[in-house]
Amino acid sequence: RLFIKMLLFFIFLYTNVLKAKKCKERKIIEMKKYGLNFDFITLRVKNIEKMKDFYLKLLKMKVLSEKNEGEKKEIVLGTDTKEIIRLISYGNESIESQEETNVYHIAYLLPTREDLGNFLRNCIKEQIRLDGVGDHDVSEAIYLTDPEGNGIEVYADRDYNTWKWNGNYVIMGTVEVDTEDLLRISDNMPDFVIPEGTKIGHVHMETFNIENDKEFYIEKLGLDVVSELPRAYFMSVDRYHHHFGMNQWNGNRKIPKKENSTGVEEIYITMDKEKFSRKFSGDKTVIETPNGIKLVIKSE
Repeated sequence: RLFIKMLLFFIFLYTNVLKAKKCKERKIIEMKKYGLNFDFITLRVKNIEKMKDFYLKLLKMKVLSEKNEGEKKEIVLGTDTKEIIRLISYGNESIESQEETNVYHIAYLLPTREDLGNFLRNCIKEQIRLDGVGDHDVSEAIYLTDPEGNGIEVYADRDYNTWKWNGNYVIMGTVEVDTEDLLRISDNMPDFVIPEGTKIGHVHMETFNIENDKEFYIEKLGLDVVSELPRAYFMSVDRYHHHFGMNQWNGNRKIPKKENSTGVEEIYITMDKEKFSRKFSGDKTVIETPNGIKLVIKSE
């Protein structure tokens, strides 16, 4: 009996050591440093508890703080060390109407492809409905929608040294993701929790005047167009595949977001000092996008 107990104990110990080793061997792609980085967003919501529960279930984020100030409720979510989403409700919100423009999706960048596979496992486990998946050559992505209609992309970049360029335009396509391989490489990983290093990788905007918005981002932020599709542009600094996307695919979108509508209200950004000083004075500024979202930009 003692021998059997000891044998079972060593099998258990060995199995868990193997799991830990496999977890440590996640292939972490070297993150290139860019001159523009997203810090966090503020998301105006109608049902703050329902939205908190969704993001805890979906991305297994941590609640970093909760506070009530009169009618205002605020919940901050993120990793153990980084704020990513700030949910805000004043109790007077209306769900964004079909004619309002806001964000097409917020894209959350995971550190590794194994993490993306583990995230997919979590979606299956939690029975979270997916809108789709896409292999875009430079990255692999999973698309969803939150309970109040905000678009979500969760993705992992491929090594930027493998990206293909045609002059100043990056080659991005859309083909089917090998989901079986994502599940294979994440086998034996612990249950998904949001990994340290997760961040907002890009923001894809809606627009009702695509050419006007393109010029806004070129002039105000110094972005370069690095790809385009019919009625869509993808823009970045330092040859990232895109920091901002924008599209005019929905003909119903005709006005900026209303004051008390749900949706993204603020996007917090850090720019390196040189790029910031080319466009702004001081060390912090706030500008409003054509679709009514405030960009709060600080110098690194």
